[in-house]
Amino acid sequence: MPAVELLSGGLRLVARHDPPEGEPPASGLVAAVVCHPHPLFGGTLDNKVVHGLARALRECGLHVLRFNFRGAGGSDGQHEEGAGERDDVRAALDRVSALAGLEGAPPGRLLVAGYSFGAWVGLTVALGDARVGARIAVAPPVNHYDFRAIGQGGPPLLVAYARDDELVPAALVERFIAGCSPPPRVVVVPAGGHMLHGQIALLRESVTGWFASLGPGPTAR
Repeated sequence: MPAVELLSGGLRLVARHDPPEGEPPASGLVAAVVCHPHPLFGGTLDNKVVHGLARALRECGLHVLRFNFRGAGGSDGQHEEGAGERDDVRAALDRVSALAGLEGAPPGRLLVAGYSFGAWVGLTVALGDARVGARIAVAPPVNHYDFRAIGQGGPPLLVAYARDDELVPAALVERFIAGCSPPPRVVVVPAGGHMLHGQIALLRESVTGWFASLGPGPTAR
């Protein structure tokens, strides 16, 4: 997919723009940012879960931006334990808005998706950004980071996790889900572990099915 320029402060980040394949969705959403897992454990924009999410969202008719956090996969800078990475997500939201031709900052037109560490960073940024109209968290590491605010209010949320996740106990993800208000859409992957081995097709189908269920938003055209 085409490489695009993405600047976060003074840092140049590696990024890819995945253009839409499907028709514009009725929900009014037009673009998405997908955030990769922890960079200190090999996470990049080429991760198979990240790629699967991007493919599903493209098929739903969205412009998708994948990028490498600072210090990862050729991006400038160094890992900042989430602080600087939040700035990277904000920069990515601005960039994908421009790629999709959005003018100004219309509310509810963007989606933020993240896998593992990327779910925490991305959805934390989404809390304070009115442009975000939908959210996806895959294998959210609720045993390492505080997700409580993410589960309270906000736009529609999909949470996907594996029953046999060896890094994030399923019981803890289920406790987080039980405390969410309103309840999210839940996708329980029967196997595959934290990496969702052999389950990317199921994840893609679940994302596209959930996306199709989203009704027209207040800004849908």
